[in-house]
Formats: sequence, C-alpha cells, structure tokens
Amino acid sequence: MRGSTTARIAPLLAAALLLTAACGGDGDDGDAATTTSEVTSYSGIVVDPPVQVGALAIPVADGSGDHPFVAPAGGLELVYFGYTFCPDVCPTTMSDVRKALAELPGDEAERVGVAMVTVDPARDTAEVLDGYVTNFVDDGVALRTDDDAALRAVTDAFGADYEVTTDDEGDIEVSHTGELYAVDDSGTVVMQWPFGTSYESLARDLRSLLAEAEQA
Repeated sequence: MRGSTTARIAPLLAAALLLTAACGGDGDDGDAATTTSEVTSYSGIVVDPPVQVGALAIPVADGSGDHPFVAPAGGLELVYFGYTFCPDVCPTTMSDVRKALAELPGDEAERVGVAMVTVDPARDTAEVLDGYVTNFVDDGVALRTDDDAALRAVTDAFGADYEVTTDDEGDIEVSHTGELYAVDDSGTVVMQWPFGTSYESLARDLRSLLAEAEQA
C-alpha cells in the first residue's frame, strides 16, 4: 500500500507556524510571528522575523556532496519537504512549482532553484528521489539523508514537521508539513506558501521577490 499524507497535515501546518515562530531572530526574545505582507500584495506568508537556514545542509541524493540552503546571488531557492510515495500533496505541489516557473520569463526562471528533501529516506532511494524531482523540474535538486537527527535539525529550522509510522497491518503512513519555502542568497527563509496556493499566485510572488532582490 502506498504511503499517504493524512488529515494530520492541517495540525502540522499549525505546528509549522509555531516552530517558525520559535526560531526567532538574532538577539530577540524568540517571539516571532508569520504575517501576510502589508507592503506588497503576496499570496504567500512573509516570515517575520526572518529565519536563517544558510548554515544547514543535506546531502545531494546523487552523492555529489552536501547542499546548503542558500540561493545563488540575486536568486531564490524553493525548498520542499515531501516523499515520492505521496499520493496527492507532493505531486500537486511539485507540479505547481513547475507551472509557476514556466510562467516566469526565462531570465527570471533561471534565478529560481528548486530542492526537494525527502522525509521518507527508507523508501526514497537516491535513484528514485532524483528521478522524481527531475521529472517535475529538470535541474531540481534531490536531497536525502539517513540521519534522522540531521533531517530533524533542518525541518525544525524551517518550521516544518513530519512523522513516519507503520500501522498494525504493516502499512507505512507519512504525515508532513505541506508548505513550500523560499530561501534567498543570504540563507534566509523569506516566504512560505501553504498547500493549495495556485501556481499563478506562486509565480506572481516569485516575480515580486526577484524584483526586490534586484533592488537590494
């Protein structure tokens, strides 16, 4: 039986927001919040205060080394935590990412990288994961680690969560946060989108974020 993304996604999303808040900023009391931008009309959620993840990394599935969560200069990296056996949420999200990138002019699309981290490495072998990611985004990066502590450190930093369990019949169930994250060239999580955000809205947000990056 294929693993499923269960109804626990909703509470996990709530937990994700709380975890993001707990990350805090430099030198504050840790009371962070995520709010919709009042300056620019975004569909996504601006992480405020921003969360730093640039010091973290996960191995690339093909064995080519560790992949830090930092976008190239002037660009963005979209980061997603999921798994290849996911029947609905993951393929929908990755498909929307592909469609959103196709909406951008070529020079802008080239400034957006995509990385998917598996939360189910026991089943997502390097070959399977790499094929899955590149099926949606040709130059997408597949990331996996068998070190659960390392994976937890990364998901906690982003404010994401996951759980892999086996029921009494031996079927594997996976619950995970369904959000998509944008990281800038300083390793800062600047925005997150809940599952269900349309690819049109995602594309508009990406164009606005890229324009802001040029002005920075």
